[in-house]
Formats: sequence, C-alpha cells, structure tokens
Amino acid sequence: MFPARFQLVAAMNLCPCGARGDPAADCKCSPQRLSAYRDKLSRALLDRFDLIVAMPRPRASELAAPPGEASDPVRHRVAAAREGLESGRPSWTKEATELLDRAVERLPLSGRGRARARRVAETVAALAAEPAVGAEHLGEALAYRSPTELGAP
Repeated sequence: MFPARFQLVAAMNLCPCGARGDPAADCKCSPQRLSAYRDKLSRALLDRFDLIVAMPRPRASELAAPPGEASDPVRHRVAAAREGLESGRPSWTKEATELLDRAVERLPLSGRGRARARRVAETVAALAAEPAVGAEHLGEALAYRSPTELGAP
C-alpha cells in the first residue's frame, strides 16, 4: 500500500467530434472511429472511478434559471454525512445486500467495482441521513457505475 489520498475529476467527450449525446448536434463519427476512441479507455481504468456521470450540454433555459440550492445547507449535510461515516460503516438492509449480490452476478462488476458501489451507496445513505443502506441507495450507486454512454452507438 502506498500512502496517497487524492481526488481525481476527469472529463471527456462521448465521441471525437463532441456531438454525440447532444440532441442539437449531429455526430458524424463512424462506428470504427467511435470504437477506436472508446478503446483508449480501458475497463480497468474506468473501474477505478467511483462515479461516471454524463453531463449534457446545458440548454439556454437552464443557464438562465435562478440559482439552485445555496452552498451552506449542502455544506452542513456533507459535514454531517462525513461525521456519520467516520464514526462507523452504516448497516445494510437485507434487500440492499441481495441487490448487490445480484448486481455482481449480472453486471460487469469486478471486485473493485463492487467495493466502490458499496462505498458510494453508503455515502448516498449518509447524505440522505438514513441509518441503513437501502436498495434505493444501492440502486443510485449502481447507476453511477455503468458508463452506458461510452457503449456502442
């Protein structure tokens, strides 16, 4: 084990031209070009990311919308969740445990991916101020594990 604690945030387009996934643009990339672009990211590398989220280009109405939730309440929720997680791991409901077992069998989920999904589910439950991890928390965590946007066209 090497002592390292860091946070990596990365971004990429879904295709070389940057238009894939944008309803207002027309992607001109061939299947071969998309495949070569996707092949630059190994499954092992993607497996090391806790969250994989597609962010579509914001629409004008979204950019002009009033600001969302203020930072201060969010900061307090995150601090409370962090304290809860530092004091010990939350318990898991039977449904959540069974769902995790099924996910390992049915999804391309490695041991590392399972551990990361478990940790993200515990964080989701802590942010919701729930005493135990439920199936809904694990479902949300598993949704962040599958980079479907990086799949075949």
